[in-house]
Amino acid sequence: MVFDGLILMIVGMLTVYLFLVLMNVMIKLLSSVFGEHALKEEKMLLDEADAKRKKKREKDMKKTLAVAGPSADEVSRLTAVIAAAVHAHRDNQIIRQ
Repeated sequence: MVFDGLILMIVGMLTVYLFLVLMNVMIKLLSSVFGEHALKEEKMLLDEADAKRKKKREKDMKKTLAVAGPSADEVSRLTAVIAAAVHAHRDNQIIRQ
């Protein structure tokens, strides 16, 4: 009776061991067969992720530029242009009167 239990234990352990060896062999076989395809797919996914990241970065930059406003040099130029426009407008009103 104890001997039957030991045989049953050995058969069960051998079955599990053989299943794990078979599974390991199948994984390695499938990995070698589909390895190139997996690398292409991984590269494609990485390229898509990079494109999305770049698009988001550009969108954020546009948003930042829109929020940041003009630089000090641009402000001084705009001030000069507005002052010249106001001066010209006032001169035209004086001439018309």
